[in-house]
Amino acid sequence: MKKTSLLASAALLMFTGMVNAHGPVRAKMTATITIDAPAAKVWEVIKDYGDMSWHPSIKSVKGGSNDKGAIRTLTLANGGTITEELKSHDDSKMAYKYKITEMSSTGTIKHAGQDEELPVLPVGNYAAELSVEDKGGKAEVEWVATYYRAYVNNNPPAELNEEAADKAVTNVLTTGLEALAKKVNPSAKADVKIDIKR
Repeated sequence: MKKTSLLASAALLMFTGMVNAHGPVRAKMTATITIDAPAAKVWEVIKDYGDMSWHPSIKSVKGGSNDKGAIRTLTLANGGTITEELKSHDDSKMAYKYKITEMSSTGTIKHAGQDEELPVLPVGNYAAELSVEDKGGKAEVEWVATYYRAYVNNNPPAELNEEAADKAVTNVLTTGLEALAKKVNPSAKADVKIDIKR
Protein backbone atom coordinates (compact mmCIF):
# COMPACT_ATOMS: atom_id res chain seq x y z
CA MET A 1 0.00 0.00 0.00
CA LYS A 2 2.84 2.39 0.92
CA LYS A 3 4.62 1.51 -2.34
CA THR A 4 1.51 2.38 -4.38
CA SER A 5 1.10 5.64 -2.50
CA LEU A 6 4.75 6.56 -3.05
CA LEU A 7 4.52 5.73 -6.76
CA ALA A 8 1.37 7.82 -7.11
CA SER A 9 3.05 10.75 -5.33
CA ALA A 10 6.13 10.46 -7.53
CA ALA A 11 4.00 10.33 -10.68
CA LEU A 12 2.03 13.37 -9.54
CA LEU A 13 5.21 15.33 -8.82
CA MET A 14 6.63 14.37 -12.21
CA PHE A 15 3.41 15.44 -13.97
CA THR A 16 3.35 18.77 -12.09
CA GLY A 17 6.96 19.38 -13.07
CA MET A 18 6.18 18.61 -16.72
CA VAL A 19 3.19 20.97 -16.72
CA ASN A 20 5.29 23.80 -15.26
CA ALA A 21 8.17 23.13 -17.64
CA HIS A 22 6.27 23.09 -20.93
CA GLY A 23 7.10 25.41 -23.80
CA PRO A 24 4.83 28.25 -24.94
CA VAL A 25 1.19 27.40 -25.62
CA ARG A 26 -0.87 29.45 -28.09
CA ALA A 27 -3.58 31.55 -26.45
CA LYS A 28 -6.69 32.95 -28.08
CA MET A 29 -8.27 35.91 -26.29
CA THR A 30 -11.64 37.24 -27.38
CA ALA A 31 -12.79 40.61 -26.04
CA THR A 32 -16.32 41.80 -26.87
CA ILE A 33 -18.35 44.86 -26.08
CA THR A 34 -21.84 45.92 -27.13
CA ILE A 35 -22.15 49.66 -27.75
CA ASP A 36 -25.49 51.44 -27.91
CA ALA A 37 -24.73 53.04 -31.28
CA PRO A 38 -25.08 52.05 -34.95
CA ALA A 39 -22.38 49.61 -36.14
CA ALA A 40 -21.47 51.92 -39.06
CA LYS A 41 -20.80 54.78 -36.64
CA VAL A 42 -18.45 52.62 -34.56
CA TRP A 43 -16.68 51.27 -37.66
CA GLU A 44 -16.14 54.84 -38.86
CA VAL A 45 -14.00 55.48 -35.75
CA ILE A 46 -11.75 52.41 -36.05
CA LYS A 47 -11.68 51.54 -39.77
CA ASP A 48 -8.63 53.66 -40.59
CA TYR A 49 -5.65 51.36 -39.93
CA GLY A 50 -3.37 54.39 -39.69
CA ASP A 51 -5.40 56.00 -36.90
CA MET A 52 -5.54 54.64 -33.36
CA SER A 53 -6.31 57.93 -31.63
CA TRP A 54 -9.31 56.20 -30.02
CA HIS A 55 -6.98 53.99 -27.92
CA PRO A 56 -5.67 55.71 -24.75
CA SER A 57 -2.43 53.68 -24.66
CA ILE A 58 -1.39 54.81 -28.16
CA LYS A 59 0.34 58.19 -28.28
CA SER A 60 0.80 58.31 -32.07
CA VAL A 61 0.80 56.22 -35.26
CA LYS A 62 3.27 56.51 -38.12
CA GLY A 63 2.33 55.05 -41.51
CA GLY A 64 -0.56 52.70 -42.18
CA SER A 65 -3.21 52.61 -44.88
CA ASN A 66 -6.09 50.20 -45.49
CA ASP A 67 -4.12 48.29 -48.15
CA LYS A 68 -2.99 44.74 -47.40
CA GLY A 69 0.65 44.74 -46.30
CA ALA A 70 0.52 48.29 -44.93
CA ILE A 71 2.92 48.87 -42.04
CA ARG A 72 2.15 51.08 -39.05
CA THR A 73 4.35 51.88 -36.07
CA LEU A 74 2.59 52.66 -32.82
CA THR A 75 4.28 54.84 -30.23
CA LEU A 76 2.86 53.96 -26.85
CA ALA A 77 2.08 56.34 -24.01
CA ASN A 78 5.11 54.89 -22.14
CA GLY A 79 7.43 55.63 -25.09
CA GLY A 80 7.75 52.08 -26.43
CA THR A 81 7.03 51.17 -30.05
CA ILE A 82 5.18 48.33 -31.78
CA THR A 83 5.29 47.76 -35.55
CA GLU A 84 2.35 45.96 -37.17
CA GLU A 85 1.47 44.70 -40.64
CA LEU A 86 -2.07 44.76 -42.04
CA LYS A 87 -3.01 41.26 -43.22
CA SER A 88 -6.51 42.07 -44.53
CA HIS A 89 -9.08 44.87 -44.49
CA ASP A 90 -12.74 44.42 -45.45
CA ASP A 91 -14.87 47.56 -45.33
CA SER A 92 -18.07 45.67 -46.23
CA LYS A 93 -17.57 43.20 -43.36
CA MET A 94 -16.30 45.97 -41.05
CA ALA A 95 -13.20 44.01 -40.07
CA TYR A 96 -9.42 44.01 -40.38
CA LYS A 97 -6.58 41.68 -39.35
CA TYR A 98 -3.03 42.60 -38.44
CA LYS A 99 0.14 41.10 -36.98
CA ILE A 100 2.94 42.46 -34.79
CA THR A 101 6.27 42.28 -36.66
CA GLU A 102 8.55 44.16 -34.25
CA MET A 103 8.62 45.61 -30.73
CA SER A 104 10.94 47.76 -28.69
CA SER A 105 12.06 46.56 -25.28
CA THR A 106 11.86 48.14 -21.86
CA GLY A 107 15.20 46.67 -20.79
CA THR A 108 16.60 43.28 -19.83
CA ILE A 109 16.45 40.88 -16.90
CA LYS A 110 18.79 38.09 -15.83
CA HIS A 111 17.20 34.64 -16.10
CA ALA A 112 18.89 31.24 -16.10
CA GLY A 113 22.26 32.96 -16.50
CA GLN A 114 21.15 34.88 -19.61
CA ASP A 115 20.11 38.45 -20.34
CA GLU A 116 16.49 38.38 -21.56
CA GLU A 117 14.90 41.29 -23.42
CA LEU A 118 11.64 42.60 -21.97
CA PRO A 119 9.41 43.55 -24.93
CA VAL A 120 6.86 46.34 -24.40
CA LEU A 121 4.16 43.67 -24.82
CA PRO A 122 5.36 40.35 -23.31
CA VAL A 123 4.07 38.20 -26.18
CA GLY A 124 5.35 36.38 -29.24
CA ASN A 125 3.73 35.69 -32.60
CA TYR A 126 0.85 38.09 -31.92
CA ALA A 127 -1.93 38.44 -34.50
CA ALA A 128 -5.36 40.03 -34.09
CA GLU A 129 -8.66 40.85 -35.75
CA LEU A 130 -10.90 43.81 -34.95
CA SER A 131 -14.49 43.69 -36.21
CA VAL A 132 -17.87 45.36 -35.80
CA GLU A 133 -21.26 43.72 -36.31
CA ASP A 134 -24.79 45.05 -36.14
CA LYS A 135 -26.83 43.39 -33.40
CA GLY A 136 -30.38 44.76 -33.45
CA GLY A 137 -29.34 48.36 -34.00
CA LYS A 138 -26.41 48.17 -31.56
CA ALA A 139 -22.76 47.58 -32.41
CA GLU A 140 -20.99 44.47 -31.18
CA VAL A 141 -17.25 45.00 -31.37
CA GLU A 142 -15.03 41.93 -31.18
CA TRP A 143 -11.26 42.04 -30.79
CA VAL A 144 -9.62 38.63 -31.08
CA ALA A 145 -5.91 38.19 -30.36
CA THR A 146 -3.81 35.05 -30.72
CA TYR A 147 -0.35 34.95 -29.18
CA TYR A 148 2.28 33.00 -27.26
CA ARG A 149 4.14 34.10 -24.15
CA ALA A 150 7.33 36.02 -24.95
CA TYR A 151 9.75 33.43 -23.48
CA VAL A 152 10.19 30.49 -25.84
CA ASN A 153 12.11 28.11 -23.55
CA ASN A 154 10.85 26.14 -20.56
CA ASN A 155 10.51 27.70 -17.08
CA PRO A 156 9.89 31.33 -18.07
CA PRO A 157 10.56 34.22 -15.70
CA ALA A 158 7.45 35.85 -14.21
CA GLU A 159 7.81 38.87 -16.51
CA LEU A 160 7.60 36.69 -19.66
CA ASN A 161 5.23 33.86 -18.73
CA GLU A 162 1.61 33.13 -19.75
CA GLU A 163 0.15 35.18 -16.88
CA ALA A 164 2.20 38.24 -17.90
CA ALA A 165 1.12 37.82 -21.53
CA ASP A 166 -2.56 37.41 -20.62
CA LYS A 167 -2.52 40.41 -18.30
CA ALA A 168 -0.89 42.67 -20.90
CA VAL A 169 -3.20 41.60 -23.75
CA THR A 170 -6.28 41.91 -21.51
CA ASN A 171 -5.22 45.46 -20.68
CA VAL A 172 -4.70 46.43 -24.36
CA LEU A 173 -8.06 45.03 -25.49
CA THR A 174 -10.11 46.16 -22.49
CA THR A 175 -8.83 49.76 -22.30
CA GLY A 176 -9.20 50.09 -26.07
CA LEU A 177 -12.79 48.85 -26.22
CA GLU A 178 -13.86 50.85 -23.15
CA ALA A 179 -12.41 54.04 -24.65
CA LEU A 180 -14.05 53.29 -28.01
CA ALA A 181 -17.45 52.89 -26.34
CA LYS A 182 -17.07 56.21 -24.50
CA LYS A 183 -15.89 58.00 -27.67
CA VAL A 184 -18.89 56.82 -29.70
CA ASN A 185 -21.45 57.14 -26.92
CA PRO A 186 -20.28 59.00 -23.77
CA SER A 187 -23.19 57.59 -21.76
CA ALA A 188 -22.52 54.00 -22.91
CA LYS A 189 -21.97 51.27 -20.35
CA ALA A 190 -18.45 49.98 -21.06
CA ASP A 191 -18.76 46.31 -20.16
CA VAL A 192 -16.02 44.26 -21.85
CA LYS A 193 -16.27 40.47 -21.78
CA ILE A 194 -13.02 38.52 -21.96
CA ASP A 195 -12.63 34.86 -22.93
CA ILE A 196 -9.26 33.07 -23.07
CA LYS A 197 -8.66 29.64 -24.60
CA ARG A 198 -5.45 27.60 -24.77
